[in-house]
Amino acid sequence: MARLLIDRDDLVVRPAWWQRVATGHREVRVPLSAVARVGGASAWWRPLRGRAQRTSHLPGLAHLGVWRHPDGQDFVAVHPWKPVVVVETRGHTRFARIAVSVRDTRAAVGVLPADRRRDRPFC
Repeated sequence: MARLLIDRDDLVVRPAWWQRVATGHREVRVPLSAVARVGGASAWWRPLRGRAQRTSHLPGLAHLGVWRHPDGQDFVAVHPWKPVVVVETRGHTRFARIAVSVRDTRAAVGVLPADRRRDRPFC
């Protein structure tokens, strides 16, 4: 499972080692000033949007990689039936949305200041 951390002024998403291999991303960094909202998804598949660009898809196990859509691209490391945290960004960032499966959404969302959290699930 991925981990969400705060490193100085950045939100850092660190995928598990095997997710790093599958996605080609060691970590994803977003300035905290560019984070619009963070919250859980109501269902694991809802944050998936657009078309898979550079991905590893293991049916029934994982959706990993970059999805492209009209608003840009998303980083996805989602596993069916696992809790998903969604980070929406604003401004000029590499990814418009980051969706990752985590062990506990409340702990992951609790990483950010209260004004960036969302009480209701995304999607």
